[in-house]
Amino acid sequence: MQWVRAVMAHLGVTATELARRAKIAPSTLQRPLNDPDWPNMLSGRTMAAIAEIAGLQPLEFPNRVRGMAEQEAMQYVPGDGADAADNFDRAVRELCQGRNGRDSWVMKGYSLELSGVLPGDVMIVDMNLQPQPEDIVCAQIFDWSGTRAETVFRIYDPPYLVGNSLRSGREKPITVDNSSVVIKGVVATIMRKRTTN
Repeated sequence: MQWVRAVMAHLGVTATELARRAKIAPSTLQRPLNDPDWPNMLSGRTMAAIAEIAGLQPLEFPNRVRGMAEQEAMQYVPGDGADAADNFDRAVRELCQGRNGRDSWVMKGYSLELSGVLPGDVMIVDMNLQPQPEDIVCAQIFDWSGTRAETVFRIYDPPYLVGNSLRSGREKPITVDNSSVVIKGVVATIMRKRTTN
């Protein structure tokens, strides 16, 4: 079941959501995931359905660097702020413009949900701040074999980066080595758009 847990973490989904996407009964996954003494294996058909929605082969573990289509966060570009309803974008621009080394990012994943950062939240990253323990930081993880980099947001627990999420399960800490894992900046502000009912 380690493979199923890795796929769930890779996609950022619960077992129920994974089962829904794979078009299988939720109990097909929940029973073996919740029972450490489960005697059976998943059927080949079930594994094939899970692998297909994850873009993997059955029992192929997802790589840490996921590729551009599945970014955890992406740069946030505010609109032009032409109307009064656009106060949120105006505030983002004010926090970044004229301040060297500040960028805005929008969270796409759930890696920091227990720290209060949810998908859709906008984070102002200050690249001039020195990270302190327990800061939320923006980091890049480089895959030198494929010459790609993944931007992630994690909590800095020197010398590690750690997630804080119910959905991802227990995630292995990432060691900051300033070579393949580099902290780019500290999250100085987190903003959330007001939702109307």
